[in-house]
Amino acid sequence: MHFALNIFGQDQNYIDSLLLKLNDPISDTSRINLLNKIAADLIYVNSEKIYDYSMQALELSEEENYKKGIAESYNNLGIFFRTQGVYDLAIDYSYNSLEIMEEINDVNGIARCYNLIGIIYYYLENDELSLQYYNQALEINIKQNDKKWISGNSNNLGMIYERMGEYSKSLQYYLKSLETNIELNNRNWIANNYANIGSLYQKMGNPKCIDYFFKQLEIKMEQGDGGGISSANHLIGKYYNSQADFNKALPYLITGYHIADSVRSLYLARNIAQQLSISYAAVANYKEAFHFHEIYKQLNDSLKFQENSQKITRLEMQYQFRKDQQLKDLEYQKTELFQITIAIVLVLLLVIILMLFGRQRARVKKQNLIREKLRIENRSLQEDLGYKDKQLQDNVNYLVNKNELITTISEKLIEINPTIKRENQKTINDVILELQSSIDTDIWKEFELRFNQVHSDFYNILNHKFPNLSANDKKLCAFLRLNMSTKDISSITGQSISSIETARTRLRKKLSITNSDINLSDFLSKI
Repeated sequence: MHFALNIFGQDQNYIDSLLLKLNDPISDTSRINLLNKIAADLIYVNSEKIYDYSMQALELSEEENYKKGIAESYNNLGIFFRTQGVYDLAIDYSYNSLEIMEEINDVNGIARCYNLIGIIYYYLENDELSLQYYNQALEINIKQNDKKWISGNSNNLGMIYERMGEYSKSLQYYLKSLETNIELNNRNWIANNYANIGSLYQKMGNPKCIDYFFKQLEIKMEQGDGGGISSANHLIGKYYNSQADFNKALPYLITGYHIADSVRSLYLARNIAQQLSISYAAVANYKEAFHFHEIYKQLNDSLKFQENSQKITRLEMQYQFRKDQQLKDLEYQKTELFQITIAIVLVLLLVIILMLFGRQRARVKKQNLIREKLRIENRSLQEDLGYKDKQLQDNVNYLVNKNELITTISEKLIEINPTIKRENQKTINDVILELQSSIDTDIWKEFELRFNQVHSDFYNILNHKFPNLSANDKKLCAFLRLNMSTKDISSITGQSISSIETARTRLRKKLSITNSDINLSDFLSKI
């Protein structure tokens, strides 16, 4: 695991101090800048919160037409989706931010976007594009004499050259970055330099690598940087695995994995799960080895899916963004043309007042045609929405049925296994393990992702009208919005039917539905 230098990790006390400033009487622009700073500094404290503060900053920026704030919000949203492994959305936000920074001629902002895009391509293992954007960022940093980011992008270039096998060139960039960070007393980035130098030395067979890993851990512990502590433990555990000292590796890897899971760092959690699987297998704890291998496989598949999706949709996203801008320009032109038309009509009305009655009839007829057109379009939209709802429900039913089928087959194999010849039992066990590893363990996440694509405003309206709903209440609302039965909901959530019925009764009270004749699904479908 390497460390791309993009923002400072902050401890919770520092974040709390920033949050307190939100209560001060400050201008809208200052509030936007503060919200964006909080979002940026949350990456190593609680990455899931980045989205909330970024969206607050984005909404306020759009209200104030503050383009710098919009661009910074896009950058933070890109960072959030990158931490979640959703690289297609991450790069979309970064490119949108870059276009705004170029429009307002913010040179430092442009360099920042180049840096973030370079990081995404590094995770996608596209060294050519990553190298291109890091060099563009570094060129601006040097012109601006920005020592902090000269150091940051030197480190990032070292990472690329290391992966390309150019170790000597990589070490030069790492040492240059470390020298500058020591001069600036940038403790967080010094720790990241230690991690990268240690990883490079390990590849080069230099035993000093472990010393650098512990130097990194010392600084991250001092800062209370959860993500950094997790990463340092991962590197130490990985080193001991490479030395076949598996019992020594396990405590570091376990600590690193739990922290990575708590801060929702999918990329880091995947790498540590892989090392844990190796360690547990080496000490003959095959149950835990299989458990972490399954986690590694799930996370790896998820990240690969996003990588493939990003590669084939990148150009489409750029095209779509330009298309959206063109549509906005077209709408503006239509509005301007409409205003001119109204002015001409008013002038003509003064001249042809005697024709008012006939013109009024024509206008009424035109309005009726418009209403009819809107009615037809609305019906078409409703039919399309119903089709998408059906697709969504069919997808969830497929996942549930698939899991049930796999479970049934596994149980039957387990039942007949003792009756099979001993020399064939291992083969049957392997088949059982492979079947169980293919079970989709988190159907809700798949459902929620697809549901938000179809009903993007549902949760926003629900939160506005009924702010006291719990997370489980909202989840139940989503199922009922699709008119799903209690049995189907039970299959997805794993709850008993009686528990779901109780939850439905409690939900009716929270939604203030006192009339027993009102169907809960019908009520939610109108939100």
